[in-house]
Amino acid sequence: MPGLAIIGNCCADLYIPPHEPPPAGGIERIPRPRVELGGNGANTAVTAARLGVSTALVGVLGDDIFGRHLRQSLEADGIDLSLLALREDCGAPVTLVLNDQDGERSFVHYGGSNDAWEMPAAVVETSWKVFHMAAPELLGVFWPGPCLEAAAALKKTGAELSLDVFVPQDAPGRLEDPAEAHAPLLGLADMVFPNEHEAAAVTGRDNIGDMLACLRDMGVEIAVIKRGDRGAAVSWDGRVEDIPAAQVRAVDTCGAGDNFVGAFLAGRMNGLDPLECAKLGCELGTLCVQQTGSVTASSNAARLEEILERHGIG
Repeated sequence: MPGLAIIGNCCADLYIPPHEPPPAGGIERIPRPRVELGGNGANTAVTAARLGVSTALVGVLGDDIFGRHLRQSLEADGIDLSLLALREDCGAPVTLVLNDQDGERSFVHYGGSNDAWEMPAAVVETSWKVFHMAAPELLGVFWPGPCLEAAAALKKTGAELSLDVFVPQDAPGRLEDPAEAHAPLLGLADMVFPNEHEAAAVTGRDNIGDMLACLRDMGVEIAVIKRGDRGAAVSWDGRVEDIPAAQVRAVDTCGAGDNFVGAFLAGRMNGLDPLECAKLGCELGTLCVQQTGSVTASSNAARLEEILERHGIG
């Protein structure tokens, strides 16, 4: 089995080009739409696999035309799907990405198999070097109880537990306190990858240094805060480093954080220290935003080879 296992949402992103809304009962012709692989788990797995890491995506996926398309895409990147179970009683998740004439986006989402997500029993029985949870909060009934139980079981196997959290920026009427809800899982995690907003939410702190210190106090060995076009901050072994991101024209920021994490994990699997892992993550995040689609830019094998060689991986 691969050394890196990833759980997280996997969905089909349906991009609808900018257009004028049709009149009631009418029709509006549009340029060709696109169907892209999407979802935190899938994006992270694809990035790691394209960087040469033997990677498994595990969980469940609806068995319909979208689910079969997603499986084909993942298999084409060499991702192990032996523990990605198919469910015939629901469809695969689909997000309709609507673009207006001003470039603004809105989304319509069908949760499908994400809403009924469960971890196959064989996952905990398998030996993994690193087990990464990509936004488990989005996996329906798996969050929070079953997720915490799975994390505790995986830790007992000796796997290094990695976590990329999801906390929405605007959640009116939210009943749970993010810091309280995440504290048990953060207490088990070896590596965490929140963005600035998420780090503030799960720690209750308001500056980067205090956020990192709080995560260290919880027992997190490697804490990384993703900062978008400002790069990332990483803390480990009593050290704190800021890694700048190259300044480029961003075309589409969707999936940039997932690309960062996938690259960081690839560096980790190849023996790089956390600083070099974060630099590799910043390179892939920066590469991602320069094209439309979460994993479009990383399909350039020649470019990836240059990046890997620069970081001493090959």
